[in-house]
Amino acid sequence: MTISCFPRTESQLCVIVPLLKEAGLFDQYSEEARGESILLSIRTANLDEREKVKKILAQAGISELIYSEENAA
Repeated sequence: MTISCFPRTESQLCVIVPLLKEAGLFDQYSEEARGESILLSIRTANLDEREKVKKILAQAGISELIYSEENAA
């Protein structure tokens, strides 16, 4: 599952990225420009990783999350 969000400020990104690194999820995230916003997406492999990501995003003040399932080809 992928959890995505649109951080409202640069300071939110500055909080999220080090926390992802500390949680061992640094290589599982990506940033993509969407107009004037940045879409931050974090791939998770299990429930434990999903809970870590939700906690990190909440700590940064992100409350609106987008969840998507990855389809196997």
